[in-house]
Amino acid sequence: MTETLTKAGLAIPLIGLGTWDLDQKKCSRVVSEALDLGYRHIDAAAMYENESQVGAGIIDSKIDRGELFLTTKINTTSWTPSGGSGPLLQNKNIIQSFEKSLLDLKTDYVDLLLIHWPRFETNLADMLEIMYEIKDSQKAKEIGVANFNSNLLKECVNFGFNDLFCNQIEYHPFLSQSKLLGTMKSLDIIPVAYCPICRGDVAKDDVIINLSDKYNKTPAQIALRWIIQQNAVAIPKTANSDRLKENIDIYDFHIDESDMGQIYNLSRNQRLVPNLESNALVYPWD
Repeated sequence: MTETLTKAGLAIPLIGLGTWDLDQKKCSRVVSEALDLGYRHIDAAAMYENESQVGAGIIDSKIDRGELFLTTKINTTSWTPSGGSGPLLQNKNIIQSFEKSLLDLKTDYVDLLLIHWPRFETNLADMLEIMYEIKDSQKAKEIGVANFNSNLLKECVNFGFNDLFCNQIEYHPFLSQSKLLGTMKSLDIIPVAYCPICRGDVAKDDVIINLSDKYNKTPAQIALRWIIQQNAVAIPKTANSDRLKENIDIYDFHIDESDMGQIYNLSRNQRLVPNLESNALVYPWD
């Protein structure tokens, strides 16, 4: 069973498979295996340099495309793991870049298209215009953003783009994000959490370990359940078969309110993903 959140008629599964840093040799196997296990949400990105392998994994799974929620992201920064930093993606090349993602992913459309980082050749309004052109072409069902702070989200609304589907952000028990989450709630923007188990650090925390014992679940399952009970989506990444099964097996229990509060209190402003060097002053974290 896969539970979902619905906005504007589009249902997004609460748990997805993150594909950042999935080795190209393993990626297609992991994606196919995840889909066989019941995952129906795959999070991809041009920046990750493995969209072709993601697409191959989807094909190998033989899952009907209509059953799958597929996300990709426009890499305006041109930064990649293999090549490092490059020139900003020019506006005139954004649609071409997106079309390459579709080709690599072996699909005619994506369910969700995100601006991966708030860096633009010209400005945010121009970027949003291009993104919504893609939506109007029906090659992306919905448009969202990633790594946007509160002020940027409000700018989107001020420019007239008041129906963003989501904001994908780092979120886990050790990073509160209370201000940003409050802004997103007021604007009806779904939070999508990357690094939701803090790259395994949740398994080292005594509070989460105790709750793991109480609910007979692993620390990772406790953290993921904590996130989805906030009407948020989580996209954990793993290449381990046992953890793939574990991460989606979180729909058969509920964390009570007092225990949710214990986890909220673990925040220590621990960030795993740094802001882009040139973004830190212009678009600081909340």
